[in-house]
Amino acid sequence: MITDNLFISNFKDLKKFIIKSVVFLAILSLVFFSLSLTFKRKYSPKTDYLGAMIDKHRRLNEIDSNRLILIGGSNLAFGLNSQLIVEKLNVNVINMGLHAALGLEFMLNEVKPSIKKGDIIVLCLEYPIYLDDFKKDIDLISFTQHLYPPSKDYYHLNIEEKFLENYAKFKKHFEEQTLKIDPVFNRQKFNIYGDNIGHLGLPGLKELRDKERIGELEIDKSAKLINQFEIECKQKGAKLLISFVSYPKSEYQKNKIGINDLNDLLHQKIDKVPFINKPEDYIFNDNLFYDTVYHLNREGREKRTKIFIQDLKPYFNKN
Repeated sequence: MITDNLFISNFKDLKKFIIKSVVFLAILSLVFFSLSLTFKRKYSPKTDYLGAMIDKHRRLNEIDSNRLILIGGSNLAFGLNSQLIVEKLNVNVINMGLHAALGLEFMLNEVKPSIKKGDIIVLCLEYPIYLDDFKKDIDLISFTQHLYPPSKDYYHLNIEEKFLENYAKFKKHFEEQTLKIDPVFNRQKFNIYGDNIGHLGLPGLKELRDKERIGELEIDKSAKLINQFEIECKQKGAKLLISFVSYPKSEYQKNKIGINDLNDLLHQKIDKVPFINKPEDYIFNDNLFYDTVYHLNREGREKRTKIFIQDLKPYFNKN
């Protein structure tokens, strides 16, 4: 009997503890989500770098024929002279490149509804984006969706990502928020084609950022997305091409095996899309880069653009 009473007493105590714990966690969750939902980031839509997406989509919607659409990360924003492409190929360039951390699914989905017959679309991705273990920046995506609401259709956050989104906002409640206007990473530094020209003529960094080893070559997710996108392009009468990205010679030497293996894997798994060049075609001296291993300076930008034009010429001569 004493043992039974002791068991009942312990059970009641455990039950009270569980109830109190659940209530505590519920209150904590309420505070967490309340703070995350009320967080106000300080920014100016007129100057915020991601605000350039608004202008890029305006151009994408306004121009309806003879279009060359470029899809990728900031390597495109900081690495091509679209005006020169316009002059040499007599085509309307729409440079959609903005930020690698938005991820491939976002990039493809933002262009997909606007594909038109006759479009030539070039996919030019930073190497890590191809890899299945590439980490998108959820906070960046969330802010982009706030800044440009139509982009909510380009990527849907899963439960884990929604938690990370709210956690990032929660943390920022306890950080000092100051409005910083960057002279280069700035919406106002983009030209009408979607190129960022704010860095042209400025000295670059001695040590380039975003250096990383290219390994873990699993690309099933990206290959599936690209193959599905190619089918949609074909159905709408558009042509999809893939171009490799510019990359510093010093980093290529470190990652040569990984890049070459990635190239082979891409050709195996994406066999319906023409690759208009090879990785080694865009290996440039380090002094042609601005601040990261994917951002070119003025001289590098011109060199890449001239090679890119030659790579594209066969596809425009057919039209």
